[in-house]
Amino acid sequence: MLKKILASAGAVAIIACGPLATGQIGQSIYTGAVENYHSPYLSITNKSFERGYFSSNAVSRIELKNQLKAEFAEQGLPTVWLVKHHIENGFLGVKSTSEFVIDKQIAPIVNQIWGKNVAPMQIVTDSGFTGSTHFVMTVNPMDYKKKDGVSAISDKFVVQGEFDPENSKSQFSYSLPALTITTPDKESMVVNNIDGEGQGQMQGNFWIGHQTFSLENAKFTASDQHQFIAIDGVNVAMNNALSQPQGEKNPTEATQQVTNTNTIQVAKLTTLDGQHYQDIAFKLALKDLNYKAISQLAAMEQSLQATQDPAQIKQAMLALDLLIAHGASVDLSQLSVKTPQGVVNAQLLLNIKPGLEHASTNLTAVTDQLSGNINIVLPEALVAKEPLLAAKLPILVNQKIVTQQNGNYQLQVKIVADQLEFSSGAKLPLAMMALLLH
Repeated sequence: MLKKILASAGAVAIIACGPLATGQIGQSIYTGAVENYHSPYLSITNKSFERGYFSSNAVSRIELKNQLKAEFAEQGLPTVWLVKHHIENGFLGVKSTSEFVIDKQIAPIVNQIWGKNVAPMQIVTDSGFTGSTHFVMTVNPMDYKKKDGVSAISDKFVVQGEFDPENSKSQFSYSLPALTITTPDKESMVVNNIDGEGQGQMQGNFWIGHQTFSLENAKFTASDQHQFIAIDGVNVAMNNALSQPQGEKNPTEATQQVTNTNTIQVAKLTTLDGQHYQDIAFKLALKDLNYKAISQLAAMEQSLQATQDPAQIKQAMLALDLLIAHGASVDLSQLSVKTPQGVVNAQLLLNIKPGLEHASTNLTAVTDQLSGNINIVLPEALVAKEPLLAAKLPILVNQKIVTQQNGNYQLQVKIVADQLEFSSGAKLPLAMMALLLH
């Protein structure tokens, strides 16, 4: 009996100490997440943390960075935000509920858009002992209407997913059923069924993994109510994958490369002039880019200034040299659209052979490293509607650079050893291409 009592007492003691332990874990998870958060768009710092037995309260300071900060400031919007967190310490984990701190400055507009005593956004996270976290972010429905005609009406926007700190990977999905915005000039935007998902991890300025986005339809109407742009059936996919060069004997971070693949499909697009374009398809892959070089260029792009000093220009040139020295490929495997005048098709493949050093000081040598092919098909009826093309393409046909058959103009080119080889057998130096298309 004594053993049972002691065992029971021990179990009670463990359960009683559970919230205290998870309180410490909760603080560690919170502070660790804040310290390890890196983004080119915003920074997060801990403003306060008050740890209790069953619950804790914290406040985070979020500050926008770079271009995003400038855009918010230009619109008169705050660039620094405070977020309050209520953290509950349970026996099996930690649950946190986070909301924006609404101060006197923004309270009036928040009340008008979301209603009184309604939080614009709420984030709920559940973290286990290992730190694995499930999160749900909810932006509450908007119902904002003013007498001058301005309105913003939306359904609930939800983002949810999981984060695993052990391997820094995360997955997420989001959904917005409907959004309608109108302006005082009676311009309007109506968007229906935005959905997306992704899986991977953020490394510096790059998302390593995949993301998808879909849109059922959207319509942007001009103030006269007669002109509009409409788009239906949009599907977008992006993937970034890391690898090492084939046959690399000493793989390191310096030899690591990234391949970026993007695909876009649009069922139908209606333009302001009433033209309809269907079955738009786009697939572009940037293959085997040196990860160190492209990361340096991306980081510089995030911190671009109006005037760049010589040191920044030199740094950019060195990163470009590194990128070209390791080689790369640009593969536009599909660009097609069905127009009222016929189908447009284009493909382009450019390979930069590795091995060229100091390319920025010898740009003419880059053409020696190039190989690939170009294929473009344009309907004659479409060319006839464009004065510049209508004047230029017959000349290129006479020069045997472009062929004309089956109601289409077609350009077929191979890039071999600094030469352009056309389907007619004609050859030109690669440097002449820009002059031909001018």
